[in-house]
Amino acid sequence: MIRKLVIALGAAALLLVVVVAGRSDHGAIPWKDPAPIASTSQEQKILDVLADMHLNQRRGMMNVQPEDGRMLRLLTEAVGAKHVVEIGTSNGYSGIWFCLALRTTGGKLTTHEIDADRAALARANFERAGVGHLVTLVEGNAHETVTWLDEPIDILHLDADKEGYLDYLNKLLPLVRPGGLILAHNTTNMESGMQDYVEAVTTNPDLETKFIHTHDQGVGVTLKKRTLVSDERIDKQLGKDREPDVVFVPTPQDVVDRMLELVNVKKDDLLYDLGCGDGRIVVTAAKKYRCKAVGYDIDPERIAESLENVEKNRVGHLVRIEHEDIFTLDLSKANVITLYLLPELNVKLIPQLEKLKPGSRIVSHDFAMRGVKPDKVVTLTSEEDNLEHSIYLWTTPLKRSNDL
Repeated sequence: MIRKLVIALGAAALLLVVVVAGRSDHGAIPWKDPAPIASTSQEQKILDVLADMHLNQRRGMMNVQPEDGRMLRLLTEAVGAKHVVEIGTSNGYSGIWFCLALRTTGGKLTTHEIDADRAALARANFERAGVGHLVTLVEGNAHETVTWLDEPIDILHLDADKEGYLDYLNKLLPLVRPGGLILAHNTTNMESGMQDYVEAVTTNPDLETKFIHTHDQGVGVTLKKRTLVSDERIDKQLGKDREPDVVFVPTPQDVVDRMLELVNVKKDDLLYDLGCGDGRIVVTAAKKYRCKAVGYDIDPERIAESLENVEKNRVGHLVRIEHEDIFTLDLSKANVITLYLLPELNVKLIPQLEKLKPGSRIVSHDFAMRGVKPDKVVTLTSEEDNLEHSIYLWTTPLKRSNDL
């Protein structure tokens, strides 16, 4: 009897050891992920390269865990990412996981690496996996090279110097689109080196962060929240209830293009569109000239249309839409103003326009500004409506004329 009791206790103790050993830090017995299953021969080729890299190259490369690589692929494909930016290429292991998704989303990877030997190894791995055409590898100190980026980012992956995460976040967050993700590696085992980053992503009301601790490395997943578009939000935030001064009539796109060409928009300009309608002028300026732009309108329906247009065209990092009465605005920060208002409304704006910095440019569709002489007037027949349109250009200081 005693012998049976000893055997039973021993078996129970062994089972306890096995269960505890299989538990995570939070006490749950983790599921074992099934192996990925390729649907095409090209996908199998990429998975084979990843398996070889994990088996033969991971020493000293500080690669993500295979389960994290799979998560990178899942998130990238789930959000339909067109542009992934990675800080810390190493030998290209995580980059190839990204490319598994990017080859189906039609996207691309821009990855930054400071070490020339690792960059060379990564290039070789990208080529043998057959994804080199999807990758731009930038060599150098990423704290400097990321400042060259000016395209929207769908996913930002941080896996370099941990104390530098906050600097990367500050420099690149404006480029991350609403609904985009920031993924930070090593948030479990190296959290002490990135406390300022952790604080930044957990205290910013525009971000939502979840830390995943399924192993000893850990990943922080941060969402850049989308802007809520609703009448309730607009009314509560801005409290505008005055009726619009004009009926919305869209400017033909070829007229928009000619207006921006005539006003000579540059990347460093700040453009204000007064009465932005559906946002087509500010969106075009941001997409074509990469300048910052703000659209103002008093009609909540136009605000909603503009916000939708901004998001659809992925220019939220450059364009802001504001629900405002344009006749109450301080325009002095802008150096380009675009207008499509009635003549008497243009005149009403003169006191505000006269406060613009010297050399600022103003362009108006179809309507002049009585009492102010334009620098140039051009006409064109739009291919959209087959009508003739006039475009007026002024520069500051405005040239007053009693003849107009």
